Amino acid sequence: MGNTRCAAVPPGGRVPGHTDAAIRGRRSADATTIDDILKSAREEFAANGFDSAKVDAICRGANVSRQLLYYYFGSKSGLYSIILEEAARDTSDLIDPGRYDQFSPRTALAGFIRDMFRDYVERPQIVKMTIDEAQHNFTHVGKQSLLAQVLRKLISDVLASIIARGIASGDFRSDADPDKLFWVIYSLVTTWFAYFPLVSIVSSVNEGSELGFEEWCDNSIEFVLASVSGRP
Repeated sequence: MGNTRCAAVPPGGRVPGHTDAAIRGRRSADATTIDDILKSAREEFAANGFDSAKVDAICRGANVSRQLLYYYFGSKSGLYSIILEEAARDTSDLIDPGRYDQFSPRTALAGFIRDMFRDYVERPQIVKMTIDEAQHNFTHVGKQSLLAQVLRKLISDVLASIIARGIASGDFRSDADPDKLFWVIYSLVTTWFAYFPLVSIVSSVNEGSELGFEEWCDNSIEFVLASVSGRP
């Protein structure tokens, strides 16, 4: 975290964990079968969104029957909600008020942004599902949902601390607002993963070369730092 540049992160995916209690309290459920269903569902929901995702396709991918899927998860909507909860649990790894304390405010803010990019690089399907959920007015994400709680804590417990230190040191403007700033950062991060084919096409026309992930990440960090800078 000693610089503001974004190191390349190989795409892949870590499979988020799940608690037996989250799956309708069935503690004796077969873990392998559940993991297979979740893996297939992540791919189907990410590729097609909630409305177009097919339960039959999820079952084929997991090699299970519809009855077994409904036994474990209750419904298509219940399965979707659990996957969103998984995403929230993984994102909660970023919540550590002391995570950035050893760094200067500017370096800490750059690290916070880079970590958000890294989180989505490792789980690109989550961005697609989040955008799809937005189109449904976040019907699966209420105010008391784990995802909403995690995002609130990222703002109040992590980003707010960084901004407060930056204001106190004079590195950031006195009116820097962590809540507003978070959604600017969130928009910059999700735009790349949601629209990168369009970004690359349009940018290559204007600049003669495709705009890559590392450049987008670096530019995002520079933009945010410039927007909150308290020094010329």
